Amino acid sequence: MTLEQLQAAVEKRQFAPIYFFYGAEDFLIDEGVEMIVAKAVDPAMKSFNFDVVYGSKADAKEVVAHASAFPMMSDRRVVLVKEFEKLVSSDPARELISTYIERPLESTSLILVSLQPDFRRKPFTDLKKSAETIECKSLFDSQIPHWISNRIRKYKKKANPEACRLLHAYVGNSLRIIHSEIEKLLTFVGDRPEITAEDVTAVVGASKGYTVFDLQNAIGAKDMRAASRILERMIQAGQSPQLMIVMLTRFFTQLWKMHDLKSKRLSDGQIASELGVNPYFVKQFVSYSSKFSSEEIERCFQALLEADTVLKTTSRDPKIVLDLLVYSLIKGSKRPELSPV
Repeated sequence: MTLEQLQAAVEKRQFAPIYFFYGAEDFLIDEGVEMIVAKAVDPAMKSFNFDVVYGSKADAKEVVAHASAFPMMSDRRVVLVKEFEKLVSSDPARELISTYIERPLESTSLILVSLQPDFRRKPFTDLKKSAETIECKSLFDSQIPHWISNRIRKYKKKANPEACRLLHAYVGNSLRIIHSEIEKLLTFVGDRPEITAEDVTAVVGASKGYTVFDLQNAIGAKDMRAASRILERMIQAGQSPQLMIVMLTRFFTQLWKMHDLKSKRLSDGQIASELGVNPYFVKQFVSYSSKFSSEEIERCFQALLEADTVLKTTSRDPKIVLDLLVYSLIKGSKRPELSPV
């Protein structure tokens, strides 16, 4: 069973007598458990019909006693067992739990949580056969931006791909922390329907010191001194060189579009929509685009591609690569070569 299937079932009040959550992503496990508890337990009777026990502190007899009790003035009770693998560390405990799994009480939803189950042994083999099992494994790096996009969509808003990648780069792979930052972003954007990369840097990046947007603004203004200072601080803060290249490539793509848009007599709102930025930043892009000719932007794309290749294929010091890249972007054709080492 997936979390989506679980949600669909509990919304219809279709509850299983036993749920088994396992995997390393505890945030997803907590969400799944909360789905069941929210729908299965009457809030007014929660103190009577919801028990939480820890496998490291409870014993199997106690768990079975909780699970075998009938609900009080309600249709269902829920028993949540965390650290389940510690509860079944002995043969007698394994046998007792396996016996209950064979004939569970239908008016109870017993929720078992284990980070590292051993499916070669009882009672985990029994759970595979008889329980609704939900695996909540850690997501791969490539899956995180898509997860962020889907999560924001649940709140009836959108986030462009750059915003999702930038949030991932700032926060890392912790879904719990990402969710917390998404809540802050939702408050920040208010009634606006879309979260942009600029919103992410304003809300999340502000706590990181200088951001890639500070760097692109310095490059856009062709301010070599400011760009070098900002880059130095970003590297010291451990910000991702690959992310810088991705976002700077986006920036020069926007400048390239700006050259074409300036001749179409569009409103600031229309230009902002075409560029995928807040209308507040349109005047900045008009100013920056005037400082870069089409030929210079082409050379900037070449420099960005070259720097990306060097970072991915050599052991060259990222600081040196980025220093030379920033010089290339600002000075144009006067750039030094980034030959692999």
